[in-house]
Amino acid sequence: MNKKEELEKYNLKATRYQKRKKVDIISVENNRYCLKEENNTNIYEYLRTRNFDNFPMNLTSNDDPYEITEYIDDFDVPEEQRIEDLIYLTSLLHTKTTFYKNVDIDQIKKIYEDLIDQQDYLYSYYSGLQNMIENEVYMSPSHYLLIRNISLLYQNISESKRRIQNWYQKVKDSKKLRYVMTHGALEKEHLIENNDLYLISWSKAKINLPIYDLLSIYQNNKEKIDIFDLLEIYQSKYVLKEEEIDLFLAMILLPEKLEMKKTEYQKIKQVFTITETAYQLREKLNRMNRLKSQHSI
Repeated sequence: MNKKEELEKYNLKATRYQKRKKVDIISVENNRYCLKEENNTNIYEYLRTRNFDNFPMNLTSNDDPYEITEYIDDFDVPEEQRIEDLIYLTSLLHTKTTFYKNVDIDQIKKIYEDLIDQQDYLYSYYSGLQNMIENEVYMSPSHYLLIRNISLLYQNISESKRRIQNWYQKVKDSKKLRYVMTHGALEKEHLIENNDLYLISWSKAKINLPIYDLLSIYQNNKEKIDIFDLLEIYQSKYVLKEEEIDLFLAMILLPEKLEMKKTEYQKIKQVFTITETAYQLREKLNRMNRLKSQHSI
């Protein structure tokens, strides 16, 4: 079945086609629809059973090769507000779809072992880089900047190790863990703001641990939003457990790998970004620990 036949199946006669990336915008009399070569109807049906309907209305059925959804105009809102709304809607999605299921120990071990491997690799990589730089007669500006701040990277890798150990010790003997429907592609462009908030592009949605959506938002917007703001907005609807925060922090504390094949100017920019991010996370984590300590007192 081609696109025209798919539209005719639902008595839609297109008067105009517009192409936007992988989506066809179809004008039909006074309405517009989005047509995509995918079908997320099963996901939409599941979300409706959990009373989450913040997505465009879908016309197609499970066996259709295409997906036809209503087109909703996106209002122009400030970027910071859009990010906050995205976080809020994600917390609502997780609240509506939370359930507990028996622990899959193999999945738990894989998360743990994969993160340990990343930590060990990054520590070894930066240690080797440090040894090489310290043996240079004349350091380049990027190498000098890195050496001055490399202890921050080691500290964050060490804290990441502590956090993942905490998480593993807490969950390995658990009988059940919290799971949610994760969107899997939480970008600002996938949020529509109109008379309500709507999420689009559900092709990567799946049942998973809630922190993976939170991690996606943070990684895509870490230069624009404070980690405390993110957690506060998210936890206004969906309160993370201690072990979930440990896993989230263990992941975001890992520094990026410095790409050595870049130009010197590019390396200086990347070293600055990596070390500044490490510094900000260290300061925010210290603040979080102080607040936690004061609260416990």
